[in-house]
Amino acid sequence: MGNLRLEPMTGEQFVDYRRYTEEHFAQSMINAGRSEAEARAEAARSTSGLLPDGLATPEHHVWTAYDGDLDVGVLWLRIRGTSAFGFDLLVHEHLRRRGYGRAMMLAAEQKCREHGVVTIGLHVFAHNPGAVSLYEQMGFTVSSYNMSRTL
Repeated sequence: MGNLRLEPMTGEQFVDYRRYTEEHFAQSMINAGRSEAEARAEAARSTSGLLPDGLATPEHHVWTAYDGDLDVGVLWLRIRGTSAFGFDLLVHEHLRRRGYGRAMMLAAEQKCREHGVVTIGLHVFAHNPGAVSLYEQMGFTVSSYNMSRTL
């Protein structure tokens, strides 16, 4: 892995990313026990609500991560005052388990420092142990639990 860099996502990239992120979020909610119809509707509402102006939505930063010329993934943060929230850290599936997730998190931390951020939050589904492990290794701690039970 060379020098990972984050560049603002282009409008063309955003069209594909939005479609992907809605599908991925819906599938994550389905895996967590939500009905398919409910999950798909919530995913569409969530993305539209969070990014009403797409890439021009204030406080939201959506970057494409590159290793040289190789597009390795996407990072989406909202930066508000001295805190940031990570909505998505996506390493393309065929490039996972190569250190790109960690490199992207370190790049995110640098972007946050440049904006005066002192706290970064995020959500991770429990059925994603790779992401949970990465975030724990990077010093993230649990700040709340959502629990469910299938009847």
